[in-house]
Amino acid sequence: MHVRLAMPDEEDDLVEMGRRDVEETMPSMEWFDEVTWRQTFRRYLDRAHPTFFVAERTDGKLAGFLEAYIWGYEYRTGLYVGQRVLYVTPENRGTRAAASLVKHLLSWARDLGAVEVIGGNSNSFNSERTARFLEHLGFRRVGYTLSASLEASDVFR
Repeated sequence: MHVRLAMPDEEDDLVEMGRRDVEETMPSMEWFDEVTWRQTFRRYLDRAHPTFFVAERTDGKLAGFLEAYIWGYEYRTGLYVGQRVLYVTPENRGTRAAASLVKHLLSWARDLGAVEVIGGNSNSFNSERTARFLEHLGFRRVGYTLSASLEASDVFR
């Protein structure tokens, strides 16, 4: 499994994987917006914010992707990297794709001079499994991420 930066001609592949990710991890939501996702990918091409890495199989097909951001702290000097999306296609799960993507992210962050990498999931899809996977690669649990949907009709009852 080879990890590298996503290329401009892979936009359609990234759109399809993004769609599959949302359909699988948030099936009750109709959140995927292709136009917005393409704009995000084009920001990557123009400004590298976010940054997209892909896991490429030996046959040249993409096995998955990772979307990352670089931020500065509000309360200290230094940079940190945030893993926003990690997706491996179902047919490539059980391979080294996810581990290769995360290891590449850690190496890239180190090369940037970042002091930490923040990762996880924000969709409650296999959260415990995701946490154990990331712990195996050197992450540690630090608190919780919570979400309040403002689209729900009963939020303010």
